[in-house]
Amino acid sequence: MSIVIRDLKRGDQDQVRKIVLEGLAERWGQEFDPSYNKDLDDIYGYYVDRHHATVAVIEEHQQLQYQQQESVAINDEQQTHSPMIIGCGVLLPLPAEDVYGTWCAEPESIRKKANSAGLTKLCRMMRLSVSADRRGQGLAKKMIRHLIEKARERQFDLILVETEVLWTSAVQIYKSEGFSVAEADEENIHYTYRL
Repeated sequence: MSIVIRDLKRGDQDQVRKIVLEGLAERWGQEFDPSYNKDLDDIYGYYVDRHHATVAVIEEHQQLQYQQQESVAINDEQQTHSPMIIGCGVLLPLPAEDVYGTWCAEPESIRKKANSAGLTKLCRMMRLSVSADRRGQGLAKKMIRHLIEKARERQFDLILVETEVLWTSAVQIYKSEGFSVAEADEENIHYTYRL
């Protein structure tokens, strides 16, 4: 099995939408309403075309060895199956207009602090998701690191991230990858990562 992180293609949208919605349904349970997430109806159009965001996917390539007809020995050649998308993430340049109201805006105080420190080119890391059966393999960390590198390439000054206090796996990952708490309340934590 090999893993590749690459940019989203239009044909990836159904798989990416499914991964994100399954993660949200798992998190919110019966309260979850998939119709609220209109940004996922046309991920490429909304994020890439409209907002000039970087949308990345984690693609898994499975290679299976097969046996030759003439012998019982396994051949060294490998047969490759179709790749499968197992994760995703978005790096959204700020400011950005949230047309559908599906993502929360960062507190103005964070932007003011960043601007007063000379950090004016901001982006937001969001829609980070990994298929449930692939979690615990370090894939979310790989995606975060990939998006950090993309942010550097695009010459952003600061990455902003919002997650919920109760979403402990996300809290732990962002802390372990060097994000700092900018603001927190009983429900949400806002992190920053200075580039």
